[in-house]
Amino acid sequence: MVETIQRNGLWHVGLAEIDLIKQAGLNHEDFEQDFGFFRYKKRTVIISHVFGEHLVVSIEGKEDADQKQLIDGFSKVVEYQPFCKYTLYSKSKSGIPPLPTYEWDKINPKKRLRELSANKNVSKLIEISSEKLKEN
Repeated sequence: MVETIQRNGLWHVGLAEIDLIKQAGLNHEDFEQDFGFFRYKKRTVIISHVFGEHLVVSIEGKEDADQKQLIDGFSKVVEYQPFCKYTLYSKSKSGIPPLPTYEWDKINPKKRLRELSANKNVSKLIEISSEKLKEN
């Protein structure tokens, strides 16, 4: 399995949706597209991605079976597991609610974990491999 990457190196949300359906077996009816993001089972999902290196997925709502199914789907497509999860807070007073966020990093997850630990907009940082909680 591999992400469907455009020539410009981007993994557009529409292509990510197709990959999650075809490669991870998620249900087409559970997705809705919007500009710059998609919805999975009525929840907003925002992704940031560098092929073969890094993936960040923020999904609206609390952790449950649907969220786990989506995160597992992303892991199947990119072929590696997330190394951490945390709550991401908006930098501005935009009214955007805190977002549960997962990160995959193939290059240097320990370095990224240190960066996240120092980020004031990140809380409840958990290293998934050891389930070690690092509160900010």
